[in-house]
Order: sequence, then C-alpha cells, then structure tokens
Amino acid sequence: MSIECYNLEPAWLTKEYLETVLRKYKNDGGLQIVHLDIQPASAKGNNYASVMTRLKIKMHLSNNSIVDDSYVLKSSIESDAFSAEVIKDYDLFNTEMFMYDKVLPKLSALLKEIGDCDKIFADTIFVDYEHSAILLEDLAVLHCAIGNRIAGMNELETKATLRSLAKMHAAGAVLNERMPDVLTKLNLGFFHRSTKGLAPYFEGLFEVCANFAGECESLGPYYRDKMLQLKPYVMEFNRKSHEPPESYFQTLLHGDLWTTNILLRDRGEQLKNAILIDFQFSIWSTPAVDLHYFFNTSLPNELRIDRQDELVKCYYDVLADALERLNYGGRKPSLHDICIQMEAGRFYALSSTVVNQSAMINEKTDDAELKNLIGTDETASKFRATLYTNKKVQENIKNLLPYFDRKGLLDIA
Repeated sequence: MSIECYNLEPAWLTKEYLETVLRKYKNDGGLQIVHLDIQPASAKGNNYASVMTRLKIKMHLSNNSIVDDSYVLKSSIESDAFSAEVIKDYDLFNTEMFMYDKVLPKLSALLKEIGDCDKIFADTIFVDYEHSAILLEDLAVLHCAIGNRIAGMNELETKATLRSLAKMHAAGAVLNERMPDVLTKLNLGFFHRSTKGLAPYFEGLFEVCANFAGECESLGPYYRDKMLQLKPYVMEFNRKSHEPPESYFQTLLHGDLWTTNILLRDRGEQLKNAILIDFQFSIWSTPAVDLHYFFNTSLPNELRIDRQDELVKCYYDVLADALERLNYGGRKPSLHDICIQMEAGRFYALSSTVVNQSAMINEKTDDAELKNLIGTDETASKFRATLYTNKKVQENIKNLLPYFDRKGLLDIA
C-alpha cells in the first residue's frame, strides 16, 4: 500500500537543520550549505501517506572543497489531519524509523559477513525521532528507478526482487537469534486486531468488486453474491493469514512489497539488483505474506499465476542458501514447507488483487490521496468506485476471480 501524501514540504526543513545533520554525518563541523534545491521525490499516484522530498545540496567543506550531494527525506504527514488520525494506531513512522535506525544496517552487516555485498537497502543518513523523519541516500544517483506500476514487473525484475527479499528474510531470521524478542514485537502491519482504520479501504473495495462482478457478463450474480458475503470477513481472514502457527518458519517481513517500494539498479539487460525501500508495515510473520502481496500487486498474470511455482522456487533457493551460510540455528524450512505456507495464506492473494492492486495501478491520480482510500464519506466511496473503471483492473478481476473461486477462497466456511 505504501502510504505517502503528495510532496508537502515540511516547515522545519531548513538549511540550518540540514547543516546540523550533515556536519555530524560527514564529521565536518565547518560544513556549510551554499545551495539547497528542494523538489518532490515521488509522483502523485505512485504512493499514498508520507512526504517524499529530494534534496540537492551544494556544500562547502572545511578543506575548501565543494561537494554536490543528493538525498531523499521521508517525513510524516503534517497537513492531512484525518489521515494522520486514522493511521496513528498503525505506528507507521516509529516502525520505519526503527527499521532504518536499528535493523536494516544490521541486516546489511550480516550479509557482508558471508561476502554478500549486494546493496538491498538504502543507506541511512539520519533518523529524526522528533520530527518523524528519515534522511536517506538518494538511490537515483546509483541509476536506480522504480518499475512500471501499471504494466508490472518483467521476469528479470521479478527474480531480482525475490533474491533481495530472500536475503532480507534470511538475515532477519538470523538477526532474531542474535537479538531475541526484538523483531518479533513488530506485529502491527495492516491487520493487527487493535487497528481498524484500514477497514473501509479493504471492505469498501470488496464491495466495489462485487458490484463490478454483478454487472460483468462473464462473472454475474454468482460472484457478486460471494464477494458481498465475504465483505464482513475480509479483515479477519487477512489477520489469520498474518498470524501463522508457531511451527511455521517465520521471519522479518518487508510488509508492503510492491513495485513502487522496489528500486531497480540499472534497469534492462544490465539490471544489477533490486533495492527494497519503505518499511512502514514491517512485521514478523510467514514469508508467504510478502510473497502473496508482491505477486498479486506487482506482476502480470502470466507470471503471478502461470509461473508462480517457478518464482517461489527462485525465492526459496536463495533463502535456503543464505540461511545455511549465515549458520541459522533454527529449523530450516524445506521448499514444501514454504509451499504449504503459501497455500494456507492464499486468501491474502485474493485480497491483494481485489484491494491493493486496484489502488496501485490507478491512473486517475487527481484524487489519489490516502483519505479517499480509507474514508467513509461520499467522496471516498466515489473514489474507490473509480478504481474499478480501470480496464486493467477489470481484466484482472475477470481472469482471477474464477481462479480464486476454484481455490475455495470465495467461500466463508
């Protein structure tokens, strides 16, 4: 889902603030900013609840050299009081600040211990707990770019992402052994039992999907009625997919892995690797959660359905190898174990298709704001309904609802 508001520059973001931060980071007390250019760092519609700002800075250092650097500042919402109130229970920014400050650098260090120096996270420059902000390296400098959220990822991009994800999962499992009971406390995600702010988003889009199915000649009343019957159970069924049995292999998840939260380094045939960003919904759970969400928000149907077994195997091979080389002390999952977890949590694949992907591939971005996804007023209801006027969404639903029905996922009992 990745909640981001559209490019609202924080009032506290000043030259003096940045000089203080960069003097400490560069260990240069005489550093002075001689030019500061502040620009939006993401396009409207790419994401929906923090402020993303690109900072291009010309600095004069103590050794009299002039340096041009670029950074990205991610900061919390200041202007949309409704959205801020709804999402506060999800503790998004505290989660992400914890990840960038305390966790991701340790995961990178673990991987370097086994000689794996592929960059899979952005470097953290500074975490500002007072302003709920994170200053990161600008990955665009490394020729990184997001994929096409409308068309979805191709095979090369998909497998690069799965390799990075598998390494994160393996390192997370090992870090939990070294830092017991720290990562397992990350339990909010989208569906914690204490949080209900996103219910209008999930339930509302199940209803919109039902209405579309009822009017669609190839689907009709059968699917409309099934989707309407599912609507009151959506949040609970998704919670169950995030709360696996203790016997399952579990690890630290990204929690919101889709196209816009993946930066591809040197896209095309020269693709080096995939860098994962945006850790607001990171949780401790089964890898199936990340895999279902990624497959059903970011891939074309020929990959997510026809070749899903191959992709799971690609992920598993990297996971198993990394766990082995990191000397993971727990029970290492077999490929069959991962497949069982995938099947047990497959309702999340349905939900990610019906709800998340419909918002993520939206092309009508004028009203693409978080408050219109999670609101309960008429404006929000109308915005959610417009998501299903998208021909690509309609084709996905026509192709995939019968598939999910054959899996038994449209049945309540």
